Amino acid sequence: MPLHSAFNARWLVPVLVFGLYALWAVTPWGVALEERVGLETLFQWRGARPAPPKVVVLAVTRESAAELGVSEKLYEWSRQTHAQAVQQLQRLGARLIVFDIFFEKARDAAGDAAFEAALQTAGNVLLFVRSDRRQVDLGNGQMAEQHHLQQPHPPFARAALASAPLILPKIPARVNRFFMRHPVLQQQLTLPMLAHELVSSDPVNGFSSQDEHVVSRLYNFYGPPRSIATVNYATLLQHPQQVAEQVAGAVVFVGFSALQQPDQRDGFYTAFTDDSGLDISGVELAATAFANLQDQSWLRVLPWYANLLLVCGYGVLCFQLARRLAPVPAALVVGVMTIIASLMVLYLFARHELWLPWCNGVLLQTPFAAGLGIWLRSRELLEQKTTLQRAFGKYLPAEEIDRLMAQQELPATRQIHHSLCLVTDAQGYSRLSETLPPVELSQLMQDYYAAVIEPIRKGGGLISDVAGDGVIALWPHLDREQAWAKVGPVIVDLLQSVDRFNAAHPQQALPTRVGLHAGEIVLGHFGAADHYEFRAMGDLVNSTARLEGVNKQIGTRILLSEECLNRADEKMRNLGRFKFVGKDHPLRLFTLMEHDAPDLVRDFAAAVALFETGQWQQAAQRFSAIASRYPEDGPSQFFARYLNESRRRDELLPYWQQGIVYLLQK
Repeated sequence: MPLHSAFNARWLVPVLVFGLYALWAVTPWGVALEERVGLETLFQWRGARPAPPKVVVLAVTRESAAELGVSEKLYEWSRQTHAQAVQQLQRLGARLIVFDIFFEKARDAAGDAAFEAALQTAGNVLLFVRSDRRQVDLGNGQMAEQHHLQQPHPPFARAALASAPLILPKIPARVNRFFMRHPVLQQQLTLPMLAHELVSSDPVNGFSSQDEHVVSRLYNFYGPPRSIATVNYATLLQHPQQVAEQVAGAVVFVGFSALQQPDQRDGFYTAFTDDSGLDISGVELAATAFANLQDQSWLRVLPWYANLLLVCGYGVLCFQLARRLAPVPAALVVGVMTIIASLMVLYLFARHELWLPWCNGVLLQTPFAAGLGIWLRSRELLEQKTTLQRAFGKYLPAEEIDRLMAQQELPATRQIHHSLCLVTDAQGYSRLSETLPPVELSQLMQDYYAAVIEPIRKGGGLISDVAGDGVIALWPHLDREQAWAKVGPVIVDLLQSVDRFNAAHPQQALPTRVGLHAGEIVLGHFGAADHYEFRAMGDLVNSTARLEGVNKQIGTRILLSEECLNRADEKMRNLGRFKFVGKDHPLRLFTLMEHDAPDLVRDFAAAVALFETGQWQQAAQRFSAIASRYPEDGPSQFFARYLNESRRRDELLPYWQQGIVYLLQK
């Protein structure tokens, strides 16, 4: 398959598919689902966490009304009661008092005067401002929406330290975000943000916002309702000593916070709402927002494009793993990935207040991506098997096709590969073929081929051709960095297997020589009409066969070119450069040292170095000396004979001067 086609099939299509999914995940619909499922799940997994100690809710409840002997309906209360609460909080040392109660207009004169005086004396009370929307007729049938802030009763507003709105949903609903600024009138701070600025700035009247362009933040809830320290209204007024420690130095938020309260219409659903039906109140939401601002623990989110890349990348990764692995390993790997990804999301959420897309990114996408990958893998394998059965059915049995299908990266069409080629040759085969009857010869060669082919198959090699006494094998897609590490053990196993064969057949022994070379080939189906062969085409096979033939001339058992080696190790013996007739480029050949002879290796390397620098006469003398000391060493005998062959000296002198052995064999 061409490179661009492989990229399209393996990466471009899944990137597009999961890119579209990730794009949906960052739309308002995707974010809403993530908030509804993912955020709630993360809160549940994390559980409750301690709220800041100096944030208190002063709760107006049905029970407190009964204890104080006042109406359960707040609008019937005299402001004298609130004045007493402000005075008690002041005496107990409250740092700031925030009312989530709207004092719209005058009520009883005495109570209003007492409340105004209490506000004036305390000097640290914030009041609630109502935010209204109005439809304005612009004429010509056009309407516009205007936002208006309705201030509390003017005497109270003048007596209070400041006033600000608290922006919450109009009806009881799930709430995940708090506003620091009015969403439309962005110069106007909200009640929690104003309280935060007042207690964080010095002097309090000269503060400046640190979040000039940020309108809202994500709540980081501390737990179920009443996680913020809550004081009963009646307890403050009747038994102040019981709450003195909680209130001292605290910011106190005053408002409705009851289990069941007829006048309470601002109960909101959160991730911690349980079956008891207790929702979080508006005043506790204000206190939670203030606490988040104080300890800077609001939830952080990545930019939308970063979440898009995360979701898309995770989906592509799951898809590719499922597509490349068998179904059971794919399910196991993807399952482990899901657990790891979920734990990472939870860790970042709990420890660093970072909210990553878990529902859309992991929960929903993992089965979709893995299922799609497994399905496509099964379809591709089925299509490849069908294609191979159609192409090979005329000359291969079904079990052979199944075996070929099991090999990874086996090309279905002609393709160019960088491969390693192995060629073997059995010494003495011609003699045996003349002396043995055909039946005995066929049985002998059957055993011999088993001895040669089985190690190759075990090592991942592809048998390209079996002819006479030789076997040609390939390792497609094997580059120089991996070649010898992959095939070296196979060669050792092969020669040991042949040795066992020869031991079992001493009268018909077939000593085997091996040649290895690497390069580009075209691998595919070649033939015509009703006969095809799956084989390799290219100079690689011919060069490897020529290289293997050098074994016989120089007395070696294994030869390999430097194209098979990333680097030569101590077991490799450099034999120099050889040039074959009809070839333009010489090959540097190596052989394996089968015996420990350090003096031979050292002296031979020095002689080769002399020869390759054009000092062939000195090299000839050195090789002759080595050959006399090691008469059993084939390469030394060959070089000594080759460089002292006077009848060919004039013909070979140009090659000798270049340090090249020129071989005339075909």
